Amino acid sequence: MGLLVIMAAFAAFIVLTSGANEKIRNYPYIVCGVGFVFTAVQLGTTIYREKKELAISVPAPLTKEQSLSVIITLGVSFAYIFLASIIGYFTMTFVFVAGYSFWHTKTQKKWMYIAVALGVDIVVYLAFKMFLNIPLPAGLLI
Repeated sequence: MGLLVIMAAFAAFIVLTSGANEKIRNYPYIVCGVGFVFTAVQLGTTIYREKKELAISVPAPLTKEQSLSVIITLGVSFAYIFLASIIGYFTMTFVFVAGYSFWHTKTQKKWMYIAVALGVDIVVYLAFKMFLNIPLPAGLLI
């Protein structure tokens, strides 16, 4: 059932992308098409194994701690996306990367989290603003 939901999502993204600018439409088509094909292959493999009564390897379900971690990560990621246009892309990227890195691994030296977040901001700025000339969301704090 899960594979059918994933296939439906890829199909929906292909349909939704049809309204995008012609210059950028190919990349989402390729990504969604590859995802659709891989999901179809996995679905075919699963159906074959069920028909032949072969064992289907399924990973263990997430523990409560892992589930909570996934929920927190998704919540913070959605907040980051929402706040990037209000507060500013570079400010929110710095806060998100530094905070997420610290939350995930508290074993590094404190200055490393700041250095990595600053490095990500610099790379994104150079890649998108300078080389590709793509505007990024600007907000109250840039």
